[in-house]
Amino acid sequence: MKPLQLTMQAFGPYASREVIDFRELENRTMFVISGKTGAGKTTIFDGISYAIYGKASGEDRSPVDLRSQFAKEDELTEVELLFTLRGETYKIWRSPQQEKKKARGEGFTTMNARSELYRLGGDGEELLAANVREVDEKIRSMIQLDANQFRQILMIPQGEFRKLLTSDSKDKEIILQRLFHTELYRAVQEQLKEEADLLKHRVSSSVEERTRELLNIRYVDNEEMRELLLSDPLKDQTIMELLPTHIQSLNGSRGKVEEKLVEIQEKRDALQRELAEARSLDEQFKLQEALIQKKGELEGEKPRIDQAEREIQRANYAALLVQQDDYCKKLNKKLKAEEATLEQLMETKKQIEARLVKAKAYFEEEARRQEERDQVERYVLELEGMEKQIQSIDELQRDTAVLKKEQDQCLQNVHTNKKQAEVIRGGIKEREAELEKADDLFEEIHGVEETIREKREKQDLLEELSILIQKEEALSNSVGSLRRDEAANDARLSDARSTYLYLEDKRNSAHADRLSALLETNQPCPVCGSLHHPEPATGQSELPSEVELEAARKAKEELEEAKGRLSIEIGREEGRLQGIQDQCRDRSERLNERMGSFNRDNTQVTLHDIREEIRNLCLNLNQLRSREDRVKVLKDEVKQERLKLEELHEVIQEAEARLEKAKSEYLSSHAKLEEITSSIPENLRSPDAFRTELSNAKRKKEELKRAHEQAQEAFNRLQNEEQIKQGQINDKHQLLTSLQKEMKEERQQFKDMMDKQGFNDYGAYIEAKRNEEQILHLTDQVRKHGEEMRSVHDRLADLGKHLDGRERPDLESLNQSIIFCTEELKMANQELNRIQTDISQNEGIYRRVNDINEGIKELEAQYLTVGHLAEIARGQNTNRITFERYVLASFLEDILLVANERLRKMTSGRYELIRKNDRSKGNVQSGLELLVFDQFTGQERHVKTLSGGESFKASLALALGLADIVQQHAGGVSLETMFIDEGFGTLDPESLDHAIEALMDIQSSGRLVGIISHVPELKERIDARLEVISSQNGSRTEFRISG
Repeated sequence: MKPLQLTMQAFGPYASREVIDFRELENRTMFVISGKTGAGKTTIFDGISYAIYGKASGEDRSPVDLRSQFAKEDELTEVELLFTLRGETYKIWRSPQQEKKKARGEGFTTMNARSELYRLGGDGEELLAANVREVDEKIRSMIQLDANQFRQILMIPQGEFRKLLTSDSKDKEIILQRLFHTELYRAVQEQLKEEADLLKHRVSSSVEERTRELLNIRYVDNEEMRELLLSDPLKDQTIMELLPTHIQSLNGSRGKVEEKLVEIQEKRDALQRELAEARSLDEQFKLQEALIQKKGELEGEKPRIDQAEREIQRANYAALLVQQDDYCKKLNKKLKAEEATLEQLMETKKQIEARLVKAKAYFEEEARRQEERDQVERYVLELEGMEKQIQSIDELQRDTAVLKKEQDQCLQNVHTNKKQAEVIRGGIKEREAELEKADDLFEEIHGVEETIREKREKQDLLEELSILIQKEEALSNSVGSLRRDEAANDARLSDARSTYLYLEDKRNSAHADRLSALLETNQPCPVCGSLHHPEPATGQSELPSEVELEAARKAKEELEEAKGRLSIEIGREEGRLQGIQDQCRDRSERLNERMGSFNRDNTQVTLHDIREEIRNLCLNLNQLRSREDRVKVLKDEVKQERLKLEELHEVIQEAEARLEKAKSEYLSSHAKLEEITSSIPENLRSPDAFRTELSNAKRKKEELKRAHEQAQEAFNRLQNEEQIKQGQINDKHQLLTSLQKEMKEERQQFKDMMDKQGFNDYGAYIEAKRNEEQILHLTDQVRKHGEEMRSVHDRLADLGKHLDGRERPDLESLNQSIIFCTEELKMANQELNRIQTDISQNEGIYRRVNDINEGIKELEAQYLTVGHLAEIARGQNTNRITFERYVLASFLEDILLVANERLRKMTSGRYELIRKNDRSKGNVQSGLELLVFDQFTGQERHVKTLSGGESFKASLALALGLADIVQQHAGGVSLETMFIDEGFGTLDPESLDHAIEALMDIQSSGRLVGIISHVPELKERIDARLEVISSQNGSRTEFRISG
């Protein structure tokens, strides 16, 4: 950052507008600021510092105290700085909170702090930030130094020159981090820690996985393996050495059980073949008994079958008469229908005759009204002749009415517009009066906005801290809960392991008991093969089911897996808790800086108070903004109302002209209407009355004509209908005579046929009738009964020959023999499956544990390197220095190398700055504190032991060296300027010469150096001087350049 022009108004001792144009120095890069004590030399630094950061250059001066006491009441305190940064030109303007005299009335109003930031280019000014908060954020991102760091590096005011020199490692670390951008090295530290933690968790998880695998070894009949698995801690190496031998033993037991299984299988197969033959013979005896029973049932049904045969014969006789019976019924139905039709025709003919008499009388009456029809037709022709005149009257009446209405409307418009103009004038006067009362509103709004911004910055930090505290508490509870879950899980795991081992032992005992029950004298044992069984097992142990064993094993494995998951989860949650705690400390420190003193325990109370303050301020701001919106609305309304007033004047003039024209046209149209209406009867002058009269006449004419035509048409139509109906009646009489004759002949034929088939009367015929489905059903019953009788007789004869001389077999005895043999086979299979499962599971465990051991070796080798690097990088080394601080120490060494060149010149080779390498007490991080080496004593001592003059020289050398190294690394921080306030007065003449020479050496870099000093030698050596001249009315400045 390099200043180009500083403008101050009513600032410090500068009463009016004071402009300091550093461009007057041209190519000079060093100047002295001189003047009397209290003239305002340090105020120049205050102006630059306030313009950039909103703070004075010294901590003892607040922005509110910077207003000039020489300034007039109506002049505002403000500072404007034009500066360059990385090739761009910027302008920043600030005004502190201050009291301003009211524009109207007595008293003052408070104006809050304001700020604006612009970028200057060929296209003019570009606004980058428009309020204090936005400007502060933008400046921090651009310069990348806060106000304190700026005072320690670029602008060193009175009393603060030694801070960079004597600050501890932590303070120097913050400054150097910002200057050299060492975030990457801190990220490396964190990355190494994360990788080391991950490797550590992976090793722990692998060890737990190995333990879970080993605890799943199946060790039936192997006491040595059982004892090893129950030992704590688990001897994994010994177990892995014993496991192959145990698997080999299980393979031997499997072979013996397989031989016994083949023997039992052959015995059971023979019994099953014998049982199949016995079941077949038993089924034949059961079939013989069923057929004898069936034969008796069929013989009992013989009377019902005989009756069915008789019904079938009678139904066949009746079927021969059905066709003739149906034809007679059809003829009778048709005869009745024709008789009903004849009656209906005769009734219709009577009705037509009555209507014909009425139609004839009506037709004769209409014929006598011919004279009336002629008279109506003449009246219609007369009215049609008047129609054009009536239309003319109607048009004139409408035109006259329109013209009258237009005349009245024009008159009304003139009155309305004049009245509206008066209303608008009154509204404008009221709004202008209200606007006069809101002159100070905008300044008041800005002040409240700035206060809200500052409060909200604190609120944001408090809310972040509140959330972090909640997360910290939740994570702490989570870790505690996980620890409790881990303890509970360990207890359940111990119980599950004991349960599983108990069931394994119980199953082995039960198998031994069952195998002993199968032992026979001089028969080999299925386990050991011995023919002698001196001490067979005699217990009656209950065999646990495979479901119980599997459930116990699964419960044990699930609890072991849960133990591994809990361990990983606890490590992860503890890491998160540590990160949250670090963030809480950071937010607490930042709040302490902003609020002066802050107690984390009062976070919620403080947050509530801040929120309440903001809420009240926002309510006030909303009210002010409502008033502001009202002012804007009022201004717009006044403008719009004035435009409306001008438009109304034009409208009124046009309306008055239209009114005169409308009066003339109305009088002309009214005279024409009076002339035409005098020739028309009064009752027909109205167009509606005329149209009604004409319409009624035409309608009457049509009604008379239509009545005559309808009467004639009805008389002719009824005469024709009467003749048609008489013809239809004659035809029906002939048809009925023919049908009655046919009906008599067919009935006689049906009676002759009944006599022939043996039916005495019609009732006997109806009783014998059956439909086709009934006949088929009866026939099917007779046929099935005969077929079943023949089948049962033939099958009984065949079975009698086959079973002659044979006895019924004992199936129960054979089934009991097979059940016993099957139980033996099941037990042998279970034993074989158990042994095979044990072998398969144990072999899998052996392979997986070997793989896990190899993985653990690789992870431990990686952790040996990565873990060691992580510890060193995080400062867990002999010097207690982190990787990032080690890099910063390297930068500091570079700074000291350059600084010592100047310090040796200024101290005639006596002093040299060195970095303290000794480890600090306790766990305090070290590595960036400074010592001074005194060539006179040959010893090191702390820089705080230097005298005032010695401290100034050391601080100056360090500041110059820091600027040189930062510029070389171009780390985003631009150090093109340095301001020094006092300090040279503490130097003797020789030291002063050395200090001036050191400052002269840096001119070649183009860096601008400004020095406040009363030392005459300094003024003589530097040709550019900014003179501060004080008077009774305030101070002013002036550049004086010699040579």
